[in-house]
Amino acid sequence: MSDYSLPEEKSKTLDSVMENLNRQISPVPGFKPPTVEKEALYCPLPESCTQEDKNEFRSAAVFLASLASEVKAWRSQLPENYQPAVMAILQGGVQVHVMKLAQVSFDGIRIEGLLQDNPVTVFAHQSTVQMMCYAMEIKEEKERNPIGFIWPDRNEEV
Repeated sequence: MSDYSLPEEKSKTLDSVMENLNRQISPVPGFKPPTVEKEALYCPLPESCTQEDKNEFRSAAVFLASLASEVKAWRSQLPENYQPAVMAILQGGVQVHVMKLAQVSFDGIRIEGLLQDNPVTVFAHQSTVQMMCYAMEIKEEKERNPIGFIWPDRNEEV
């Protein structure tokens, strides 16, 4: 029987993976991305949650609220000449520069943005999209674009 485990010195821990990722990020002068506590990477639900609570935890509304919070955290810590931006990465590697996100069903989202500088609207199940928040340098004042989040009960620009 083969042993597929890696030797101890080559095994990856959460700390080593996070450290490696941090070394690969291009620095933005005067900015340190918001820290994420290890505990925040795992989000277990309490045993007392009802099935409805468990389902709501998995909804697109919760997903968008988490992303909006992340964008706000980036905006509050970026230097004045930078702004947060969100890239939606779809299956197959298609990248959409996000302008607005909306919940369209329990687990569906609408992404409005730019694909190769052309306006697009994409409807997707939230599990088929990866969202990347990054810092974008503002070269001209007119480049400032807030990111819109739309829920059935409210709209918010971040």
